[in-house]
Amino acid sequence: MDDRYDRNIHFFGKQGQEILKSVSVAIVGVGGLGTHVVQQLSLLGVGGLILIDNEEMERTNLNRYVGARYDDPIPGTRKVDLGERIANSIDPSICVKKVFGTLLSEQSFEEIVKADYVFGCVDNDSTRFILNELCSAYCLPYFDLASDIKMGTSLNYGGRVTVVWDGNGCLYCLNVMDMEEVQRELDNPDIIRERDAIYGVKRSLLAEAGPSVVSINGVVASLAVTEFAVSVTGIRKPRRNITYYGHLGKATNSTDEPHADCYYCNSIRGIRDRANIKRYITINTGL
Repeated sequence: MDDRYDRNIHFFGKQGQEILKSVSVAIVGVGGLGTHVVQQLSLLGVGGLILIDNEEMERTNLNRYVGARYDDPIPGTRKVDLGERIANSIDPSICVKKVFGTLLSEQSFEEIVKADYVFGCVDNDSTRFILNELCSAYCLPYFDLASDIKMGTSLNYGGRVTVVWDGNGCLYCLNVMDMEEVQRELDNPDIIRERDAIYGVKRSLLAEAGPSVVSINGVVASLAVTEFAVSVTGIRKPRRNITYYGHLGKATNSTDEPHADCYYCNSIRGIRDRANIKRYITINTGL
């Protein structure tokens, strides 16, 4: 094995490093969080990446996207191409597949279910809801990432990593999604494009989207990738729900137990095509 991974092997062992090389990981959302994840998985030696995103970079992305260059054409630089460039610059032997499209497409669903693991690096709960159901149906370990900066009388910032691993807990029964938001967005697709606030900050106050900072995204991504690495290589099972309180300088591991009668953990898990996840494709949500 390439001695570039010698320092990894001191931690994971040779067998663990070989496992990392053998797996493929789907990353939904190749942005502020997703580019960090691509970089770290590539450095770890993961053998295959599936990148899913339907957007091109904007000037306002340049403050936090790992691998973005000052001379990247804007518009004209697709986020999935940025992710591919990051991975190939680290190790050109990594097999990178790209889906330049929304989550709600036949191609995206087909590529995700081929993966061994899934990372969700998205910014709305309706997308998380669909990914949670998809990964439950196909028994795919799912790492959900979220970063957050809330402005107001006090400044709160940080993020969260939730891991759906073995059917004992998911995003739904761990109560990490705003189900009212999910319902609104799935019932009324226009809400996604017309939301008045992002990250708790009104657009009218910012002229565009809410705050996002590279270092906060990097901490959240690192927490998630570490949980992935230690669980895949057999060091330990992943923590179910980690919250990063950046303004307090700490991270905590939730001890909350999932609901024993969770529909997604019990009834949806493992039924694969019978869950009919593709029904969401007919909903023009713009996710």
